[in-house]
Amino acid sequence: MGTTQRHLVNLDMLLADVEMLDTSQYSNHAHQKLLLEIQSVLEQLEIAVQHETVSSFQKAVAATGLAKALEDKRMPGIYKRLIGYVLQYWQADKKAAEILASEFDGNADKRLELLQVKGIKAKSQFKTVARAMGRTDYEHFIKALGLVHDDWLWS
Repeated sequence: MGTTQRHLVNLDMLLADVEMLDTSQYSNHAHQKLLLEIQSVLEQLEIAVQHETVSSFQKAVAATGLAKALEDKRMPGIYKRLIGYVLQYWQADKKAAEILASEFDGNADKRLELLQVKGIKAKSQFKTVARAMGRTDYEHFIKALGLVHDDWLWS
């Protein structure tokens, strides 16, 4: 089995794990860990497909059942970038919530503002890339990664 094929099989297994998550597990530790693992596989896949022809990539993708999600050789890189934005947003949101829940000190307002800006920036970058990929590809992405949530609605 070739390197590309191995990465695609790993990706398919991780996406199946995401599908098994309950909606109540949105953005929890298990969900974040799976997204980090998927991001890592996508990074390896992105490197591996550089040496593939479009035809060989499409055949490999069709053999794993990921044809809808990965129609193009560029999609692993795009998915990797989007996952990064999601994780940045979750991290900033979590830290901001912790600051709000704790007692404020002199620097808390500044930290809170910086974290909120970081979250807004990550979400804005996410939406820019999502619009560029188109609604159909975007919907495949959010369903595959368990991101069907108000935070990531198409707008």
